[in-house]
Formats: sequence, C-alpha cells, structure tokens
Amino acid sequence: MSLEVEKLILENHDDIASDDDEGAPILQPITKEELRAIRAERRAQKAAEIHAKAEVFRRMGDELYEKEKYEEALIPYLEATQIWPSNVEYYILLSAAYTKLKWFEEAAHAATRALTLDPKSIEARYTRALARLEQRLLTAAKIDLEIVVEHEPTHEKAKTSLDELKATLDAAAKPGSEGNTAEAALPTLQDLDFSYPQYDDSPLDVDEVSNSSDCNHRGNGVPCRYYNRGRCGKGIACPYSHAPDEKSVRDDLGHNVCIYFLLDNCRYGETKCVYSHSKEFLPNRGWWSDPEQTEKIKAIVELTEKTAKEQRSLAQVFKRQSKASALSKLKSRGKAYKTPKTPKTTQEKAEGEGKDGNEEEKGGESGDKKPEKSRPRSKKYHRYPGHRKPKSNATTGGPVTATPSSSSVGEQTSPTTAHPEQSTPVPAVGA
Repeated sequence: MSLEVEKLILENHDDIASDDDEGAPILQPITKEELRAIRAERRAQKAAEIHAKAEVFRRMGDELYEKEKYEEALIPYLEATQIWPSNVEYYILLSAAYTKLKWFEEAAHAATRALTLDPKSIEARYTRALARLEQRLLTAAKIDLEIVVEHEPTHEKAKTSLDELKATLDAAAKPGSEGNTAEAALPTLQDLDFSYPQYDDSPLDVDEVSNSSDCNHRGNGVPCRYYNRGRCGKGIACPYSHAPDEKSVRDDLGHNVCIYFLLDNCRYGETKCVYSHSKEFLPNRGWWSDPEQTEKIKAIVELTEKTAKEQRSLAQVFKRQSKASALSKLKSRGKAYKTPKTPKTTQEKAEGEGKDGNEEEKGGESGDKKPEKSRPRSKKYHRYPGHRKPKSNATTGGPVTATPSSSSVGEQTSPTTAHPEQSTPVPAVGA
C-alpha cells in the first residue's frame, strides 16, 4: 500500500469499494496510530539498511588497520561515520587510526565527538587522554585519566598512565625545573573546561535523516501548509516543500512541527503558520519534553535571531557606504579625466612673444593707443556686422568720422558706409 493511498484513506475516512468487482475486498480506513506504526516500521527497515552499509565500510577499515595501513584505513572509517553518524564506536576507531599516524589533534577531536554522543564512554575518554599526552597537554590528559580511573578502577593502563603523569607534573613543579608542555602557551587554564563533556551530561541526540520521497521533496523551498497538516494529496507533484528545515521538527507522521510553537512564541498562530502546531505525534525523547532544555533552546534561538538582525543592519550600512564611495570615485575620475591644457612648446612661446612685440610696435606707430576692451554689442545699433554706435563730436555735436589706418592689424580697408537708418557715416571696425 503506497503512502498516497494511505493518506487518501485517512482523509476521507470512508470505505472504498471497487465498482467493477463486487467480490473485491473493502479497504477499511486506518487511524493515525496505525499510520504512525507503519511509518515507524518503514523507518526501522531503512535504518537497518543504512547500518548494514556502514558496517561494510567499518570492516574494510578494520582489515586495513590490521595490515598497518592506517592512512588507507581512514577512508572507510570516515565513510562509515558519514553513513551512520550516531555510532560511537566508529569515532573511536577513527581516533585510533589518527593516533597511529601521529595526527594527535585530529585524534583528540574524533574522541571528543564520540564523547558527545556518549559521555560515559570510558574507551573514548581514555583514547582522548592518550592523544592529549602526545600533544603535551598534561593537565587536560590528567583530568581525563582521573575520570577513567574513578568510574572504572580496573582499568590498569589508565592507572599506569596517570601515575607516570603525576610524577612528571610533580617534577616539573619543583623550583628550577623547566616545564616542557604546550600548556605554557595557554594564558588562562582555569577558564578552560578540559573535562567536556562531563561524565553525567546527556548524550547528543543525532536524528537520522529519513530517505523517503517526502523528506527529499524540496519543491520551490516554501513549506507546504497542507502537507504539514496531512491534507496534501499531490505527493512529489506538489510545487511546495515537504522536507524538514531548520525552523521545524519532524514528527512520527512526517509532518514538520513549528519550532517556535514548541517554544511558545510563534507570532503567526495555528491558522497562518505553514508548519504544524500539534505535539501529538512528536517523539517522546527530545528537548521539547524537557522544560530546562526548552529554555536553553529558546535562548539560543533568540540570540541567533538577534545576531542575524544585527548582521542585516550592518550589511545595509556597508551597502550604503559602498555606494557612496563608488559615487565619490566616479566623481574624482570625472575630474581627473578632464582635458588638460596642452603646454606650449619652446618654439610656440617664442612665436607668441614675437607676435606680442610686433603688435606693441604697430600700436606705437598709430599713436600708442591702448587697445580697448571688448564690450558686448548692443542689439539696437549692432544689427549688421561691422556697425557700431556713432560717437558725437564735442564741438559740433555731429558724428565723428575716423579714417582707418592701413598700418593697424585687423582693421578693414573698405571705405566707411552709412547706417541704413541714418544719414551719417559709421566708422569701420577697428576705428
């Protein structure tokens, strides 16, 4: 029975009978509890397939490790952790391979990952202690070894390592001795929690992602309101997303429950929110079932939103500043690209000086008159080129006539002509 048929039965709650065959079996509607059990069974089958695939890579890594091909063994071990990320043993094996290759920092990280999945793992904590010893982090290694011996007194290797480490630290504490540890470079050891994760901490819950068609159907990225309420009948043809995202939690029916609803601060409410607002089919284990964990998650979400808001405001300020700087650069480039005046050459300067000298000499011959400043012509008298307003004679009151000098440069040599509207002659240009 396909999932689409089951949903159709669940939505209609009616008996479905075949019209063609009277003897066909009648399909009875199933309840949500039965659908939940069906999905749980399918998830278990899928998980078994994934675990079997991861075990294949784990065995490949073990064979290479036994042959002392540690670097080659890293590849299948890493692949196994990717397929089954909640398996503590895989990270312990990975840490051991790193230690054989003397990659002690990576070994410590892998062991820490194993401890986050299971803080009570003695083997993972002992493996991290050995990696820290090789890194010369003696205080951190001592803390791990003390935890191992405290909770498993029969661990002889840990006892021996702890006794040797205490002797080394006592010798280094004597006056006049020089401690050769990497911790000398650390400024404040008291602020660092080398025992993280604590032995009594809760293990990290890693949800294994479903591989169903609904879980992988992302559509246009917008969550499907009808799917999250169990009313979408389009399946993979739906243009909207059925997949989980960072704003929701997947329940046992495959619906995405609003994380803000679980934190009691969803601003859209049940009618407008695109996610489900039902806790009925959420798994019993989870932070939503622990008030203390819920408060921690709420504080983290609020801090994340505040940080995102500040980043958006800073991005807007940076965008405005970038735009202003770009405009200023364009303006400065426009000023820089204006055509500069071409400097005169030495020959042009000499010619200009000679020309000025000739004009001064000619001016001296015509009575040493200074050239008059050019004035804008009046529209009333300057209707034609070469015409100027006649000057009045001081003695007779009549117009003054001037004979143009042939020696003046730029003066007209034609005789004077009368203005069309006056009977008196007008001096030529340059008079």
